[in-house]
Amino acid sequence: MSFIFRFIILLFISSPIWAGFQQTERVEKDKGEKFIRGEKLIYKAHYGFLNAAEAVIHLDTNLYKVDKHTCYKVDIDAKTVGSFAFVYDVDNLYRSYIDTLEIIPHRFYRSISENKYKLEETINFNHITEKAKVHQNKKGKIKEKEYEIPSHAQDIVSGYYYLRTVSFEGVAEGDTISMDAFFEDEAYDFKIIYLGKKVIRTKFGKVPSVELAPIMPDNKIFRGENAIKFWISDDINRIPLKIRAKLFVGAFEVELSEYEGLKAEIGDRGK
Repeated sequence: MSFIFRFIILLFISSPIWAGFQQTERVEKDKGEKFIRGEKLIYKAHYGFLNAAEAVIHLDTNLYKVDKHTCYKVDIDAKTVGSFAFVYDVDNLYRSYIDTLEIIPHRFYRSISENKYKLEETINFNHITEKAKVHQNKKGKIKEKEYEIPSHAQDIVSGYYYLRTVSFEGVAEGDTISMDAFFEDEAYDFKIIYLGKKVIRTKFGKVPSVELAPIMPDNKIFRGENAIKFWISDDINRIPLKIRAKLFVGAFEVELSEYEGLKAEIGDRGK
């Protein structure tokens, strides 16, 4: 269950797997701010009828400088709740400093507390040299190493924000989308299937959305074709609304439960 929780929560709150789509369009024409600073999104995770976890995504009201780059600062706090916390006690913080123009990370930090497992990690990205310096502190044991990274690699937080700048217009149902990302000590090439546009029921009413499914390797955890599906609002905000995972034992679901400070009400597609 610990692996399932970590996989689902990280995959959902970051949504980096689509961030490599349209990599050739890195420099945005709009030089103004792309997100409303101060916005907050709260997600609830459920395993069957049980509340399992909560994740809070917060975009800081201030801008920050990282190696002379102007950045947004995004924090994600994720923790287990209720009876799940007794079995698998999670209290994690993920933080990314994201370039306000190119929506790429310059620094990533995470503080992990999962039962007895503890880790602090900082990754400094250099997108010119295509290198990432990783500093880890695992129970006082320090590890530092430099890695090669793909061009404009995302971390698990920044990819979520870059996704919100990408248009899915012109993408055909069934198309496969690839992405480059770097996490911990490894570069990843994820692939996602675009399943088209849908209208889904949410706590906030019926919302137009984009449906996607990651291509999963053979495993003994997730059941059937398109075992994991995501829905992202097809509106001005472009935020993840829900994820559903079919397991061999039961199902896991994460959905948006609260929000504040968005550009518009959820479902508002503008003019």
